[in-house]
Amino acid sequence: MTKISNIALVAFLAGATRTSAECADGVISTFAGDCTHTNFVANLVEGCTEADLFPTLSAQVEEICTYDAPTQFVEIQGTYQKDRRYFAGGSALVDGGNWAVDSGQITRFAANKGSSTIIAWPEYAAREGYNVARGLATEEMPNGYPANMNLYAGCELNTAMCCFTDDGTDDGFAGFAANGDDTTDVCHHELELSRESNFIEEGWSVFPGSETATHCVGFTWTDGDDELIGNMMYDISLRNTANKGYLKSVPGSPMCGCVEHMPVVEEAACRTAAKVGEATYTFTYEAALGEDALSASNAATITYGNCAAADLKAQYVANGGDEALMNEHLVGAGGCEDDLEDYLNEERFLHVGQHPTKYITPDESKWSELIVGEGVYWLPPDLEDAAADAQFRSLIEGGCKNDDGSPRLCMVRRVCSSCSADSHRDIYYQRLTDLPPFGTNRTAGEMYIHDLFMNNWVKKTADGVFINDMGAGDFALYSSYDDALAGDNAWTYCNYGNFDNLGFPRDCGPTGYVGNNWNSYKRSGGHANHHGFYVEKPAP
Repeated sequence: MTKISNIALVAFLAGATRTSAECADGVISTFAGDCTHTNFVANLVEGCTEADLFPTLSAQVEEICTYDAPTQFVEIQGTYQKDRRYFAGGSALVDGGNWAVDSGQITRFAANKGSSTIIAWPEYAAREGYNVARGLATEEMPNGYPANMNLYAGCELNTAMCCFTDDGTDDGFAGFAANGDDTTDVCHHELELSRESNFIEEGWSVFPGSETATHCVGFTWTDGDDELIGNMMYDISLRNTANKGYLKSVPGSPMCGCVEHMPVVEEAACRTAAKVGEATYTFTYEAALGEDALSASNAATITYGNCAAADLKAQYVANGGDEALMNEHLVGAGGCEDDLEDYLNEERFLHVGQHPTKYITPDESKWSELIVGEGVYWLPPDLEDAAADAQFRSLIEGGCKNDDGSPRLCMVRRVCSSCSADSHRDIYYQRLTDLPPFGTNRTAGEMYIHDLFMNNWVKKTADGVFINDMGAGDFALYSSYDDALAGDNAWTYCNYGNFDNLGFPRDCGPTGYVGNNWNSYKRSGGHANHHGFYVEKPAP
């Protein structure tokens, strides 16, 4: 995914650029097509050669093509803070200041560049350190993605959406109906999914019956086809505001974000963008600027329009997406009533009667007593880490055997009555290699078993020693005890955190990514609010 960071660019070029007598100031290369080192060199102006610029030109040009050539999203409004507050549903533009002044830069951009340049996905140097600290990026792969739009963590469905509750009629605009923009019913929103914009650690909102007319619109893309996602974000957000006066978010939710962070609604319109012909890239050289001597820009003809499919969910499915995953966010026409009933009864209130996959009571003849849990399974671990680990470890190493009599480690089982995915309501962890030694300093290949399952589902320790890697054969996950005993239907996908307080099983799934079914005893946001861990007993 394109990463935009002027800070990164400056750091990359520092000390590498030198004044050239052969390359005069001004445009030194312009070409149509892909922004590559090859095209850059092939189109250098007469008298300017590769050797005249700087010694590691190839890598530097590729970096400039990535970091500098696309138009920065921040250029549309002018500052990170304006973008941050706008996407969250606030700012002077949204809350009512001087419309002509507050919208002036957006309308000028729309008139002059909105359809004539490739725009980068929103990213800001001011966010880089914060994202690393919050586990939304790594030191090796930093990013500056804003709240609710992090392409590294939290945008796995490759779908973004804006929802507007103000149609602009009070400011003299035509309104939703006159613009032909359908409205939708809003179902509910889990406030912790957008805590960086609403500043609420945990909570939920439901919207039964009718509410203010709301127009939701979004776009979706496939891996590798992301060149214009910045343009599409501009189209559904600031372009809608500038041209139609659309403003204000659903209460408690962002105005725009990846669909995982937006409220659950019935339907959303779908938009797309296309590039007509090839983009033209222009490289400018100004020796006096030293480390900033070389810069790049682009010009392209961009068209905006409705998706080929009828709505956002239909286009997501047409792109090859899993409809079941999108159904968690777009429930379909008339679907809010059923969604609210399911959400309130299955996610927030106790279910009456025995649910087939919830509130499971493990067989005491085959499973230990509760080791640790939350919600209706609440049980804290021993206050002494070593004692807690020793108890857990002794049960796992308790002498279980395979059908052929060969020894194996006993399984860890998590039951989760509040998990949204059926596959995650009963999970079996079969350790296949020896447990690493106990330790709480996150180094030297040590493992604190409680922390691994409760808060920090990691692959390796902080110093890089692998301790829990499914791909290396350390463990296997299953959705049933019978499968685990037979070694059948093991899960094929697993990812891990970076000591970011996201516990078992992060986003691991039977065949692919399954988000927000992790547990954590230190942060909220996952669905596993009611869960408990047990360990298999050896056969008598």
